[in-house]
Amino acid sequence: MKTIMPLAAAVLFSSMFLSGCNQAQSSVNATAAAEVAVPVEISRAKNGAISSSYRTNTTLAARAEAEVMAKSSGIVQQILVEEGEQVKAGQLLAVLENERQRHQLAKERAELGRLSSELTRMTEMHQRKLVSTDVYEKLKWQVEAMQAAVELAELNLRETEIRAPISGVVARRYVKAGQLVNQLTPHSLFHLVTETELEAVVHLPEQQVLQAKAGQEAVLSFAGVPEVKAAVSRVAPVVDASSGTVRTTLLIDNSSRQLKAGMFSQVEIKFDTRDSALLVPKRALLTLDNLPGVLVLDAESRIVRRQVTLGYTADNVVEILTGVEAGEQVVVAGHAALKEQSLVKVVSEREF
Repeated sequence: MKTIMPLAAAVLFSSMFLSGCNQAQSSVNATAAAEVAVPVEISRAKNGAISSSYRTNTTLAARAEAEVMAKSSGIVQQILVEEGEQVKAGQLLAVLENERQRHQLAKERAELGRLSSELTRMTEMHQRKLVSTDVYEKLKWQVEAMQAAVELAELNLRETEIRAPISGVVARRYVKAGQLVNQLTPHSLFHLVTETELEAVVHLPEQQVLQAKAGQEAVLSFAGVPEVKAAVSRVAPVVDASSGTVRTTLLIDNSSRQLKAGMFSQVEIKFDTRDSALLVPKRALLTLDNLPGVLVLDAESRIVRRQVTLGYTADNVVEILTGVEAGEQVVVAGHAALKEQSLVKVVSEREF
């Protein structure tokens, strides 16, 4: 009886131990069977071109413009151009009454002619020593003074002709025929602007100063007008202390005259372009320990967290300098449910 009792206890313990092992193994198998692949969207890292750029807004301005003022007083006798007309430098725009100036010029020329004839005769007499050198020199000075008076009268007559100082288009005509104008007229007679070349001024942050250089390409976008290319013309040598920006001027070729001064534009200045950069979509980026990172799929369709070093950034892609290789799959949708070594199922692959 004493022998049977220990034996029964041993059998009972072994039975309980085997039952517990079977339950533990069943639990492990159930856990493995319960792991479900998380659906994700992926993209493949690939090589492509990307540019370092800066975007802002600007307003177009004429490269050259002029307010045409009156240099002489008088009544406007004739207007020869209207708003919207193309003019060339030196072209006659309007004429003031100039009868007084023409008469004055005729008088001065007549007096010059008389003195010139007298000087001719006096020269012959001086050569024959029939007149003193003093008398001869005084007459020469009179002729020179009269020549200056004639030139001044010619200038007064020319100033009654209003001419274009630059080539361009008549943007505004302020004067009317019959109007009295003079040097004290508070406004100009015409406003001229050039159309074949326009300028746009942008203010770059200090961080972009070292990248900006004359000759770099820029792209201007307008509402209802195709994109237009421009070039950086000049970069100011100083930083505006009040705004922390640098004045940068763009030059736009407007030979087609489809753009107008005053138009609003979005502008992108391209500082540098890399043709073979490794790119991934911006949607793939996330923060890992306060650093940029991505989630990459390994050979077993499990998630590997990678920290990356970023390069240039464009609209929807970013350059990866380190952390990812070309052709690797990165998650672009479904991040929230993922962690290290999560099993995933690719439901779609996005091109970019």
